[in-house]
Amino acid sequence: MHSYAVFLAVAGSAVVSAQLQPAAGCTAKSFSIPSWLIENFQYTTAGKTSFHITNRANNYTADLTCSSGSGGWSTCANQGKPWSNDTFQASVQVSGTSAEILVNQTWTCNDRNATKVLPFTAYGNGSVVLNSDGHATSSPLLIKGSLLSPVAITPQYAAGPTGHNKPGCAAASKAAWTLSAPFYTNQTGDGITAIASQDFNVLLTNTATGYESSCMSGAGFGDGLTPTPATGPLNLVCAGAEFQASNGGKYSISTAATFDPATFRFTVNQTWYCDDVNAASPLQITASASESLPLTCTSATVKSDTNDTYTTTKTSCINRGDVTLAAQQLSNTSLAPYSIVDPTLGPDGCTISSIYRPAWRFSAFEIDSDQTNTSSLYFEIILVTGSPGFQFPISITQDTTPLAGDPSWYSCVLGASGDTGPPLFPTACNFKFEAATKKLTLKADWSCAELDADHPILFSGTTTTTVNQPLVCETVNGVSQCVMEDGAYRWDAEISNVTWHQ
Repeated sequence: MHSYAVFLAVAGSAVVSAQLQPAAGCTAKSFSIPSWLIENFQYTTAGKTSFHITNRANNYTADLTCSSGSGGWSTCANQGKPWSNDTFQASVQVSGTSAEILVNQTWTCNDRNATKVLPFTAYGNGSVVLNSDGHATSSPLLIKGSLLSPVAITPQYAAGPTGHNKPGCAAASKAAWTLSAPFYTNQTGDGITAIASQDFNVLLTNTATGYESSCMSGAGFGDGLTPTPATGPLNLVCAGAEFQASNGGKYSISTAATFDPATFRFTVNQTWYCDDVNAASPLQITASASESLPLTCTSATVKSDTNDTYTTTKTSCINRGDVTLAAQQLSNTSLAPYSIVDPTLGPDGCTISSIYRPAWRFSAFEIDSDQTNTSSLYFEIILVTGSPGFQFPISITQDTTPLAGDPSWYSCVLGASGDTGPPLFPTACNFKFEAATKKLTLKADWSCAELDADHPILFSGTTTTTVNQPLVCETVNGVSQCVMEDGAYRWDAEISNVTWHQ
């Protein structure tokens, strides 16, 4: 079991509009991509190994040489000098045409204004295939690391955009799109009794990646805004699996398409990503195609929805088979090594917020008292993060029986969370409320697992805050109900004495 603690100063409660978000620097990358790049790896017949290493989290670099050691392992030193401390350790073992590399490193980041600077320690290993001359067959090599501290996790990498590693993805000369059942309708109207409309739909599949997107005309036509048919092409909205995936990574396939009703010409421009040949050399590919579609049309008379005596003409055009469009490559751009599956470094999530800026956001405070002066408390709460997603506060009510040994403390009764994503709520808590001063003290446990679902981090901490919004009361059926004067008011309160373990 690992256990760490950090103590942060408490400044009571404060009203803030949003948590300030630092740029994705050393700290964010240390939690998300603790890893190393190995370049210029070479093994000589004399038994010496050399390579260049870069820590992707803090940009530390070193040129290492490794001498033979016991058990086949060679200890590495920076430019031939032994390490003066144990903040960095690397060793290599060469066997035939492959070499295994072990790395263990400790570092700190200074991009956060935290009360306590926490060291990061990570380790990882990887192997390279060697040519006959002792050089690596591919460079650079990525060694993915696991953190040992300040938390013990193996960060999850992204799945990457659809088809990025499909064999043949990067062979852009063979790329094409398959259009399945393109369908176009055009209905006339006078703008009063019936509204003229046009619509186009097609399922678009990139044969290089297998990526499917559904393309359709939006609410408008031509310029995308006019409510009546325009003379120009229809601007289409295309969307695929990226709108449902939560772990696609930093790159997303984008598609722009148009359809011209006058000529049935369909035009598509798409950008996709490939690393099927070598993950160390990912590519961003943009290509386009434009062709008139072989559509067969039929027309029919349709009565107006609002006036049975008025009729319109509806023309429907379809190709019930598939149409193939050859892609013409527009650009081919090299990306940073292994970046296609790097996670997106967005605003602080549950883990980083809990360590560096722990705070609860309170709202909907209410206190009820019956004729026997028995009071019950209700409020809503959510952990303050930079990326709450679609999470909403959870409700907390007072248990009916006080805690044994101290009648001023009550257990929390937690409401439903809705299961809309990783929880940002207490898993258990106790609280007490001092009515005279409106002082609320909350002891809560919560967990974070957004970085490594298999190894959640369990947090605990105490919050002391004051309900500094006036309360207004009314009596309903003999029960006095007091709520905040401003029902939409919310406030943030720091969490002190935060500890965590796994």
